[in-house]
Amino acid sequence: MGRRGPQQSASRSLLLATAYPIYDDFWTIAKGGRRGVFQKQEGDKTFFRGVPLPAEPMTIVGLFNAESVAEMKAVCRRSTWMRKQPNSYLARCLPALAPQFLEARRDRHYPKSDRNSSVAKKFWFVARALAGATYGLSARRAINIIGPGTPEEIYDRLYDRR
Repeated sequence: MGRRGPQQSASRSLLLATAYPIYDDFWTIAKGGRRGVFQKQEGDKTFFRGVPLPAEPMTIVGLFNAESVAEMKAVCRRSTWMRKQPNSYLARCLPALAPQFLEARRDRHYPKSDRNSSVAKKFWFVARALAGATYGLSARRAINIIGPGTPEEIYDRLYDRR
């Protein structure tokens, strides 16, 4: 314990570095995209080729409509995207942190609107909560450490060195 209470177990930078790839994975599942896959290595050069990943919007719908841990894990098992990307942050952390995902969705600050403009807010909220859960923090604590704003705004302020 420090002089003013317990010290946080994860810094803001560490939480951001974990939350952003989770957020990006949500978008890749929702809209599809390309991911680099190791092709070959010649000497000190590594070659990757872009592999198209089809969108799986029904996986996103299933995750955000799931009411229990068992339902969430079933959606993860059915997801072709998660099978093709076993080392992605989302594929690794979501089955293990399903209770924290459900807790984050029940948080009173979770965006409740079904408008298209709220999708990014939902993804970012849950990504911050999962990043915190990875380091043993509650959803509320992780969200407070990272702070308000969209991922783009946060990164612009983080790397603005004027």
